[in-house]
Amino acid sequence: MIETAPQTRSDWVYERLKHAIVSGELPPGGRLVAAELAQRWALSPTPLREAFQRLEGLGLVELSSRRGARVAAASVAEAEEIYELRLILEPWALRRSLEQSDDAHRAEVAAAHKRLVELLTPVPSSDERLLLEAHRAFHIALLARCPSLWLTRLTSLLADHSQRYLLLNAHYSQRVSESMAEHEQLLEATLNGDIERAARVLITHMHGSLGTVRAVLEARKETDKTLGT
Repeated sequence: MIETAPQTRSDWVYERLKHAIVSGELPPGGRLVAAELAQRWALSPTPLREAFQRLEGLGLVELSSRRGARVAAASVAEAEEIYELRLILEPWALRRSLEQSDDAHRAEVAAAHKRLVELLTPVPSSDERLLLEAHRAFHIALLARCPSLWLTRLTSLLADHSQRYLLLNAHYSQRVSESMAEHEQLLEATLNGDIERAARVLITHMHGSLGTVRAVLEARKETDKTLGT
């Protein structure tokens, strides 16, 4: 992505912290201590505190006078709400993107799909974050021609939150074969200009992802009950 202007220090810290949360580097519910992160990243605590406040507005950070700053917790209810909204907005964004698709866009989608397949073949990459980043890049490419700025902003925010949930799934590889088939179908529909088929496949794909996330979170909840935590 081409940057139109250099980042300020505050913007760099904001993006670094956001990436650490979305990528799972900083896990859900974990404490955010400005002094500790400042030491780790060799910077002043002040822009970190500013970033905490900015990311609270995106729902990625929770601020409390009693508990301080924490990475937003994860729950089945939130995951279901996120995917419910994605199921409304993302097929719409995909349709609008594919209506504007051209040879250059289709080449971008094909390249993103190739990168994802390379990480999945012959076996899934051992670096789950790398795999999920490639997965996200493919979906970004699919929606890249959507002309609505607000629709792009909203789908991107929801995708960030979804990424956090997918990273919680230690058994993501169990759904790899289904996911690979769905990605292949999305690619074919995009290359063939079959907009409605692409939207149907995307809906199926998101339902499958939600089912996986829900199962993992519910299993963790049962484990916590058993352990008394």
